[in-house]
Amino acid sequence: MTILVSWLLGSVAASANFTDKDPERNFEAFWQLFNRYYAHFDTRGVDWQQQYRRFRPSISPSTSDEALLTIFNQMVAPLRDGHVVISPTGDLPASAKYARFYQEFPTKDLQTQFHQVSLAFLQQRGFGQFVPFQSAPYNIGGYCRSTEYGYLQLNGFGGMPLTAFARQLDDMVAAFSDVKGLILDIRINGGGSPAYLGELIGRLTQVKRLVGYGRARIGKKSYEYGPWTSYYVLPRGERKLIKPIVVLTSGSTISAGDHCALYLREFPYVKLAGEQSNGIFSPMLGKRLPNGWEIALSDGQIVDAKRVSYEAKGVPVDWPLMHHRNAMLAGHDPVLDSSLMYLQANAPLLSMLTICPEQIAVTFYADSLLSQKIYGDVTAYSNGLVEEDATLLTPFAAKCLSLKSANSSQAIQRRFQTEQRADSAFYSQNVQNRFYVNVPAPIKKHLRWPFTKRNARRLTVAHHIKLNDNYYVRLHLNQGGWQGETVLIVLDGSGHVIEHCALPIDYLSSHIYR
Repeated sequence: MTILVSWLLGSVAASANFTDKDPERNFEAFWQLFNRYYAHFDTRGVDWQQQYRRFRPSISPSTSDEALLTIFNQMVAPLRDGHVVISPTGDLPASAKYARFYQEFPTKDLQTQFHQVSLAFLQQRGFGQFVPFQSAPYNIGGYCRSTEYGYLQLNGFGGMPLTAFARQLDDMVAAFSDVKGLILDIRINGGGSPAYLGELIGRLTQVKRLVGYGRARIGKKSYEYGPWTSYYVLPRGERKLIKPIVVLTSGSTISAGDHCALYLREFPYVKLAGEQSNGIFSPMLGKRLPNGWEIALSDGQIVDAKRVSYEAKGVPVDWPLMHHRNAMLAGHDPVLDSSLMYLQANAPLLSMLTICPEQIAVTFYADSLLSQKIYGDVTAYSNGLVEEDATLLTPFAAKCLSLKSANSSQAIQRRFQTEQRADSAFYSQNVQNRFYVNVPAPIKKHLRWPFTKRNARRLTVAHHIKLNDNYYVRLHLNQGGWQGETVLIVLDGSGHVIEHCALPIDYLSSHIYR
C-alpha cells in the first residue's frame, strides 16, 4: 500500500510538473499577464491582440523552451521597453538597449572608457582628484571640483546602505559649498531605488516641490487605473546645495535616472543637456510564469507636474548635444566640454533663479512682522503650501512705495491692466506649480482645534511675480468672520526685503480692500 501511494503521488507530481511546463499554457499565461497589467500599449503603439493572433499558431505542445523564449521576446520587442524582461534564471535588470546612446557604447568596457575620458577632460580643465563613492563592488560614481565648479557623477541609485549614501552626499555638499555651479552627470545611470534618488534631490532643493504624478493599472480593462498619486521631493540633510545645475543625460539614463531628470527639470535653476533620457518611468512589476520563468513589465504611468508624459520619449533637454563613439575614442567629451562652457556663461543668471521669494517672504513675516507684532499679534498657522495663483499688485498701487515710484514703468502698467481684466486663466496659471515652503516659528504648522480657532489666522502664500528688478509676494491672512489682511512683501533682485505693506480685508464690503 505504501509503495502504491508513493507511486501515485509521484505520478501526480510529474503530471503537475508537465502541466506547468506546457508551452501552450505558458503562452496563454504570458499573454494574459501583459494584457492584464501592462500600461503602455497605446503609448508604444502595440496592438497586443494582434500579437496574440500572430504568434499563437506558432505554439504547440512540442515547442521547446528555447523556441518559446524566442517567441516571447519577439512579441515584446515592438514595445522597445527596457523595463520589460523575460528571464528563465530570475535576473531582471532594466536595460537601455533600445537607445541610440547604447548603440554607440554597448559594452561595459566602452562605458568605462567613456567615464575615463570624461574625468581626464575635467583634470585638463583644472578639476581636482575624483573622489569615488564607497560602493564596492559597484561603481556608483563620485565627485570632484575646480576652484569654481563641481562635478558629480552618479551611475545608479543604490549599491550601498542608504545611510552610507546619505553620508557621502553630505560630504559632497560640504566639499561644494562655495562653488558657483554643478555639473550632474547621469548619462550612464542604470536606475535603482527611489529612496536614494530622494536623498540626492533633497539636497538640491530648499522647498518641498511637486514634481509629478503616478498611477498603476488595477483592472482587467485597459482603462482601469488606480488614482493618481502626487510625487513631491522634500529637502534632505542639514546642508543644501542650492546652486545652478546642468544635468547631463542620454538614452542610457534609465528608470530612476529618468525620474531624476524629470524631477530636476521642475527646478528653475536646473538645465538639462545632452540627449533625452530613455523614457522608462514605470515601476517594474514582477510576475512568474507556470514554468518558473520570471517576468518584469511596466504597470504604471508617470507624468510630470503639468501632467505631461515622457514615456517612450524621454525627458527632453534644454540644450541638445549628441554623443559619438569616435569622439570618445579620440579622447574627447564634447558634451561635457560644451555643458561646462554653458554653465560658466549662464551661472550668474541661473544663480538668480535659486532665490525662493516665497520662502524669504514667509520667513521674514515670521521673524520680523509677526514676532514684532507689526501687523498685530494674532497667531498665524500655515501648512506652507504656495497655493494661491497670483500676487495682485493693483490694491497696493497707492500704498507701496516701490509701485508708486515705478508707476511710469511699462511693465508695472501692463501688470495693472492685466489684473483689471483678469479671467480664470490668469488665476490658474500656476495651478500645476505647487510647492511647500518651510514654516518657521512662531507660525504654527497646524491649527489646534478648537482652542485657537478664534485667535488664529490662516496664512496662505501666493506665487511671486518679478517685475523690473523686484520680486513681489503676497501673504493672505484669513481671520474668519469675513475679515482678514493681505500683506505685500517686496524683495530686490538679490532676495533682500526692501518693503512691506498691508491692507485689511472685509469680504462683506463692496470694497474688499479697505
